[in-house]
Amino acid sequence: MQTVFFAADAAQLLRLAAAGGNTKGLDLAEVNAADLDPAQLLELDTLVTGHDPVAVREAVLTPARELGRPGALAQGTEERVVLAVRPALCRSLLGRSDAELDGLGLHWELRSWAADWDAERYGRLLRSLALLAQIARAEHRGVYVRFDV
Repeated sequence: MQTVFFAADAAQLLRLAAAGGNTKGLDLAEVNAADLDPAQLLELDTLVTGHDPVAVREAVLTPARELGRPGALAQGTEERVVLAVRPALCRSLLGRSDAELDGLGLHWELRSWAADWDAERYGRLLRSLALLAQIARAEHRGVYVRFDV
C-alpha cells in the first residue's frame, strides 16, 4: 500500500479523478506517508480531536473519489481511493510545536499497536501534516489522502 496526503481544491480533485489518481503535474502540496493504512488514520483522528471513533470512522471512510474500479474514470489494475481528511483534524494540528507533535506521535504509536511504525516515524509524519494543513488553510484547499491498494 502507498499513501499520499495532499492539499487540493475542487478543480484539482476533478483533474485528479481524470488522471486516474495520478498527482503528477497537478501542482499539489504532498506528504508521502509510505504504508500508512486507513486504520492508522482513524487512530490519529480520534487521538488528536477526541471525537467519537464511530463518527470519525463514518466521516473518514466515505470516499471522496474511488479510482481504478470498474466504471471509475481511471484505467488500470491498481485501485486508488481518495478520502477527505476531516477539517477538525487539520485544525487540531495547526499551531502545535514539534514537541507537542512528537508527544502525539508517541501516543499514536501506543494506540496503533499492530502497525509497523514507531513514535519517531509518526512524529515526522505529524510535523509534515501540520505543514500541509497550514498550506491548505493559506490556499483555501482541503486536505485529502490517497491510498493505493
